[in-house]
Amino acid sequence: MNIIITAGGTSERIDDVRTITNSSTGRLGFTIGTVLAEQYGRQIETIDYLHGLRAAYPVHAKIQPVAIEGVLDLQRELQRLLTTEKIDAVIHAMAVSDYLVHEVTTLDRIRGTEDPENKADLSGNKISSEIDDLVIHMKKSPKVISKIKMWNPAVKLVGFKLLSNVPHEELIDVGHHLLEKNSCDFVLANDLAEISKDYHWGYLIHKDKTYDTMETNEEIAGMIAKKILASV
Repeated sequence: MNIIITAGGTSERIDDVRTITNSSTGRLGFTIGTVLAEQYGRQIETIDYLHGLRAAYPVHAKIQPVAIEGVLDLQRELQRLLTTEKIDAVIHAMAVSDYLVHEVTTLDRIRGTEDPENKADLSGNKISSEIDDLVIHMKKSPKVISKIKMWNPAVKLVGFKLLSNVPHEELIDVGHHLLEKNSCDFVLANDLAEISKDYHWGYLIHKDKTYDTMETNEEIAGMIAKKILASV
């Protein structure tokens, strides 16, 4: 059995030294990879572990780490693996950027009030820190999760949905909508208000909208592993 895990957060470049990213640590993906490799290694041939640049990855003979920077890097690597390799399951835990950097400009340039004799220099590998009104124009990034079953219809797919401080019913509804929209087999829904260093409440939603409830990263990882291995 061959599995892909995505974990951590993507980063989108503003210039060669600045990026826009998110706060994902990749801790849950790390735990899932560790549990799969250490407890179910006999059933698994390879785990391709696609991780954000700031996220740690489990060190294990079964795990092949692949560093991912931006959304387009993630899309390219997933498409390559899913169309050229035998992949049985994708556990898509990565926090993917919703927007890409389209261009960098200034407020004066947008308004048409820029002094032609004193134009802001936006060229080069590092944008000058002397610019007072830098504007970053972003555009919607592709929804990578929506393409996974297009690239490989037979693959088992676990999606993830994180919300913040919402009613429990809404969390389940939104998670199940994600499942249906992207043809997921399961979706792990969680609320930021129910996550700390000591606990992590998670709800693994099934196609019929029933769900399993877990209280720690380890329990979440174990449940996902069991469900995936049983369904392939």
